[in-house]
Order: sequence, then structure tokens, then C-alpha cells
Amino acid sequence: MIDILKIDGIQYEVRRTGRVTLGVSVERDGSVIVSAPKNASIEAIEQYVSSKRLWIYQKIAHKHKTNKEKIRREFVNGQGFLYLGKSYRLRLIKDSEDMNRVQKKMKEQNILRLQHGYFELQASEQNCARDHFIRWYKRKTEEQLKARLSRYVDRVGAEIEGFRVLDLGNRWASYGAKGTLNFNWRTVMAPIWVFDYILVHELVHTIKKRHTKEFWSIVARVIPDYQEHEAWLQVHGVEMDI
Repeated sequence: MIDILKIDGIQYEVRRTGRVTLGVSVERDGSVIVSAPKNASIEAIEQYVSSKRLWIYQKIAHKHKTNKEKIRREFVNGQGFLYLGKSYRLRLIKDSEDMNRVQKKMKEQNILRLQHGYFELQASEQNCARDHFIRWYKRKTEEQLKARLSRYVDRVGAEIEGFRVLDLGNRWASYGAKGTLNFNWRTVMAPIWVFDYILVHELVHTIKKRHTKEFWSIVARVIPDYQEHEAWLQVHGVEMDI
């Protein structure tokens, strides 16, 4: 059950779960989520949120400031797009009028490609550029997951049925009820060491649902300097979009 409440100028969403204590988080878009036990009263929840209001105000202010600084990318020559932590400029390639059938087929397979230090996009597809970039990022995210899951599943002690690459909005990853790992296509914009942190973080959630001491101890065993990875996401996560 989900309730939308407001107190002290803070609007927040209450998500009732099987947890035994109250918890609060501020999402990347500035929305406030309170996780509560199923039997927690509205009065107890309001008292808890009120006690956390200074921390919540600070987090919301930080998120709003970061979002205002968000880069708005246009699909024009020279615009930079991220891949594995590096920015590559877009170069629009004009179509040739005298292409033969083989060349046309090659063109269809290479509408968007990364080569020679540039993202190259067929100029005739500029109006659909965002769709082409999303498909490209999804494919690359799948490639990285196939290559890197085997490195961490056993080390974490996790078991998964498979993975999907989706648009998860403000979430980097999630663990589905049927044992499937869901990954945001935007994650492949981060440096590979941050990508690995997101992967390990979610794998640990398959065995520890909440961010307990045990949860973080497992993360630290696999990625000892995970705080640096988390800090990178806090600062640069807003840039990981198109």
C-alpha cells in the first residue's frame, strides 16, 4: 500500500514493506520516499519524518541544485555523449546518393556507431537520434553485463535468473521478484569501475534487502573503496542521460 502524505512542507510517499523499522530516502528527482513497516501508524510516520526534516531539506536542496545543472544534450555536431566515463562528440554523416544495395544494408546496421573517437550518426536519422542512442546504450549495457556478471555473482554469493536492460528512470538497477536483475541503460555511461559498483550493489540486494551493516560489509568485501564509487554517482549521476 502506498500513501502520499505531507508534513512541515515535505510531501512524501509511504511504502509499506516487511521491514521492522522506518527509513527515508531522497531520490535523484528530489522525491521523498519513506519505507515503513506494515503496521506503522500514520502518527508514528509523521513523527519520524518531522524528526528527519532538516536532513531531508538538505538532501532536497542538493538534488534540486544538481538537477538545475543537468546537461541538456542536443543531437548536433560537436555535442558530447558519455560512454564508460568518457565523452565522445557527435558527428553527423551525410548519406551518399549513389550507395549500392550492400552499402545501404551496411548503413542500416550502422546508423549510430562509435569509431575514431566520435559517435557517428547518419544525418538522415537526426530526428530519431535519441531512439538510436537508447538502443545503442541498451546493447552496450547488455554486453557489459554479459562480460562482468560472472566476475561478481560467486564473489557476492548471489543467485539470479537473468537480467534485463530497461529504462528505470531515477533508479540505476533493481532486483525483480522472479530473480531477474534489472539494469538501467544509462549505467553504461559511467566509468567501468562505477558500473561494477552498481552491479555489485544490486547483487548484494539479492541476499540482503536493506542497507544494513551486513549489506555494506559484503559490498566492502568485494569493492573495498565503494564509497568513492558512491560519491562519483552522487556528483555525476545527473549527467548520465540524454
